[in-house]
Amino acid sequence: MKKMILVITSLIFFMMVNPAMASNINPMSVKHQVKGKDIYVECVISNFTFSKKDHKKINQNGFGYMQLYLNNQKIDNIYTAAFIVKGLPAGKHQIKLELVHNDGTPYNIQKEFDVTI
Repeated sequence: MKKMILVITSLIFFMMVNPAMASNINPMSVKHQVKGKDIYVECVISNFTFSKKDHKKINQNGFGYMQLYLNNQKIDNIYTAAFIVKGLPAGKHQIKLELVHNDGTPYNIQKEFDVTI
């Protein structure tokens, strides 16, 4: 047990010292559920605060919003961690969520998933 704790502690320390390795860990997880013609989406994003779009603000890491794409078309900006995509037509759809700074520049963090209505 002591060896296992030491290994985990060492790995955490290495990731803190080595940002290249830490950046391989995706800070955004997404859960979704289809109910009728609606998709309920819940995101967990580490070290992130949602803020409104504002081109006048200076970008600050850890602040911003998500851009929502449906079938490769941007349909909305999302300012909350949980939301509902309502009234989709029957068929298969691709959803993409892209994390962006408050001025819309990307963090290069995104999640994609497919749903069938």
